[in-house]
Amino acid sequence: MAGILIHDGRRSGHLGWAVNAISRHVADGTIISAFSTPRVPVPRNPSASDVAESVRAVGGEVIFDASTHSRLLPGSNRFDFYSTWELWGPDGVGLDTAGRRLQHVERTFAHQDRLRVPLLAPTLSLTSAVDRSAQDALETANLAAGLAKGAWQSLVGTRSFWRSGFQLDAYVGQLASLGSPVWVITLANEIVANHEPDLSDVEAISGLLRTIHSLAERSRVIVTHSDFAGLPAIAAGADTLGTGWDRGMRFFDPTTYIQNSENAIRIPASYVTQSALAAVLRRDTADAIERWDAESARVIRGGPLPPSEQAEREHHLRSLRTVLLSINNQTTRADRVSLLRGAYDAAGMHFDRLIDALGSFVKPHDKRVWRDDPYGALKHYAEAEGLW
Repeated sequence: MAGILIHDGRRSGHLGWAVNAISRHVADGTIISAFSTPRVPVPRNPSASDVAESVRAVGGEVIFDASTHSRLLPGSNRFDFYSTWELWGPDGVGLDTAGRRLQHVERTFAHQDRLRVPLLAPTLSLTSAVDRSAQDALETANLAAGLAKGAWQSLVGTRSFWRSGFQLDAYVGQLASLGSPVWVITLANEIVANHEPDLSDVEAISGLLRTIHSLAERSRVIVTHSDFAGLPAIAAGADTLGTGWDRGMRFFDPTTYIQNSENAIRIPASYVTQSALAAVLRRDTADAIERWDAESARVIRGGPLPPSEQAEREHHLRSLRTVLLSINNQTTRADRVSLLRGAYDAAGMHFDRLIDALGSFVKPHDKRVWRDDPYGALKHYAEAEGLW
């Protein structure tokens, strides 16, 4: 089931919003996280079983991510919901021994069986393709494939992992030999700033896209926590993106997994999705564009100005899903790249007009993070593959 998956969240009303989005065909399912949904219900937070049943009842896809890569991040300590899953055995926490790996994978698969969701193997967040953690992640993937034929696999890496060149390619080749039908891939940010994507590291993003290209030759590829920044991944062969309404849903944000007074749910300031820009800008900027030229504003937004946050959530999902499905409908990889290239070319022209007319609201920085950096990464990958 290709499309948009809504990441788990703790905000009151999250399940209702997700079910409504799937019912209205602006999203296609949800990813349950062990950090955001408890195994058993607690006040204002339904159980994972309730979430899964509610989503399936409206035809949505359901995935349960044990979030092992998040649990093992330095500083991770937000365990109030996570601990209800009891995902670790008597040998302790970690994937660094055979016993720990076996106990953790068996417990993860048992929970997924009970939830009636695909068996998705846990993994680590990797910074290198050749260090001990990479070997532990490979051993975990091999174990999962041996325990359950057809198990889905996970691959999570920071930018240093994705930019590791031939070492990355060799490592991915070992993973691909497992023959997993589905790969769930994550770009692990070390920091997220200003509710904006960061695709400025061209070598790293190109490595990520090259990996997706390779795995998608034989498998379905889902890219989590990606939102509009994931569109180059769709051009490279992925068919599904993860997104949502809060920062920790649209981006892999390590602070989501840290419990302290500064890390409550991150509800952003009011934003409006600008579909033709493949961007999300502040509402005061959207208002300024509307005052400048109402007809152009409607074209750039891809519809009327959303009157409420609820309307903006739906507008955002619909905008993202529309372009994603348009790319997915292309028959060749070159066509996928060409369609997204054309969209970025149009976005660049819109941005230039807005910067000239409304420089105090729309700045060159906005164009760089939302259009120029994704375009540059797409071009670098596509030129290397002979697709530009």
